[in-house]
Amino acid sequence: MSEDTIWVNLVPNPNKTADNHPDWVAPPNTNAPEGKKWTIGVNVNGVWHNQAGWNNKDDQGNLEGITIKMTPNSATGSPKAAPTNKGFQSKPSYDNKESYKF
Repeated sequence: MSEDTIWVNLVPNPNKTADNHPDWVAPPNTNAPEGKKWTIGVNVNGVWHNQAGWNNKDDQGNLEGITIKMTPNSATGSPKAAPTNKGFQSKPSYDNKESYKF
């Protein structure tokens, strides 16, 4: 297999309950710890991605193809920005203050 080839494995989504849910999802990871619902992701250049697919249908409802979406896994994706100060007072800085002597 070529290293430039990306293989994406999808299975029908057994939990689809709304139109905005994907029709296709990654298969379950049989090596997941008990109680975990891990799926088998896709590794692209050392970054793991989650994949999902939606059916494309014509005006008569006939399947024309599948649109696949791949997003970086939150555990290995791009680093998240530092949280912003949510209205709390910043920690005071005493670097430039004169010292008091008692």
